[in-house]
Amino acid sequence: MEPAVNITDLCVSYTLNKKELKVLENVNLRAEAGRFVSIIGPSGCGKSTLFRTIAGLEKKYTGSVIVNGCDIRNSRPHIAYMLQKDLLLPWRNVRQNIVLPLELAGTLKNTDADFIENMISEFGLKGFADAYPDELSGGMRQRVALLRTWLMEGSVMLLDEPFGALDALTRKHMQDWLTGIWEKHRKTVLFITHDIEEAVYLSDEVFVMGPRPGRIVEHINIDIERPRKSDITCTPLFIDYKRRLVSALQV
Repeated sequence: MEPAVNITDLCVSYTLNKKELKVLENVNLRAEAGRFVSIIGPSGCGKSTLFRTIAGLEKKYTGSVIVNGCDIRNSRPHIAYMLQKDLLLPWRNVRQNIVLPLELAGTLKNTDADFIENMISEFGLKGFADAYPDELSGGMRQRVALLRTWLMEGSVMLLDEPFGALDALTRKHMQDWLTGIWEKHRKTVLFITHDIEEAVYLSDEVFVMGPRPGRIVEHINIDIERPRKSDITCTPLFIDYKRRLVSALQV
């Protein structure tokens, strides 16, 4: 079966002060459809550049990036992309923010009303559809942003540290919530995080990037049964995965 994302020998460079700055070098990454894949690495190693390239926003690169069987050089990839900041429009309420990608794609129909209300409920936003962003907590804002991303065209989701700005308790709650949503719908998720425990807890597999120029230095399959509960973080298997990832980051 064709993987959802297949990256081969990807290299990205910028020109800085008339000198070449290598950001990504010979990155190889394969994500099968329906898998939850995390990417970790030190700050500045090119994780976000990798996502921008997959999303078709970086035009100057060598190597190949194939999304759902299509070379992104030849066709726009159908990808849902969420940055760390929620980027909600403050003058739009929750419902209006959520349907924005459907409006932009010209696919929003009056018949979608029931579907939208069901998704609002499923994403834990029932009773908040008419609220505005400044009336929501950080966790609620992220739910809105994730639902908006979920409704974007494409079966591949790029989530760039979506929980990075949340406090520890809210973050843990959002991790459990996201895995529940993902296990139900099984979109392909590529997830950037700096949190090793988060990567192990959420993922089917983890790719580790080394310092710039970014490259894959380790790939670890996380063989922990789903659904997962917080008590697994204390098990020897979970701790061993964390130890292996910490070791890989020190390469």
